[in-house]
Amino acid sequence: MAQYGSNPLAEGAETRMVRIEREMNDHGAMMVRVVETGELRTMVEYTSLHIHDRLEQARVGMEMPLQMTHSPGRGNAWVVFG
Repeated sequence: MAQYGSNPLAEGAETRMVRIEREMNDHGAMMVRVVETGELRTMVEYTSLHIHDRLEQARVGMEMPLQMTHSPGRGNAWVVFG
């Protein structure tokens, strides 16, 4: 897990209500849908063990707010802040 702390990446984070579309796999990736826009996003990195563990327990259909930012250079990959 990367440490973002005062990294400018954290400053661009947005909070969106999402619905779990695909639960976290063995590699830590999961798919969510932004409720407001219908956009699919792949969560691939988590800035704390707390948020990773919380999302690991999430099940398809659950909705929750997530603070996230795009992971540079990784296509449709997103980093979740906790």
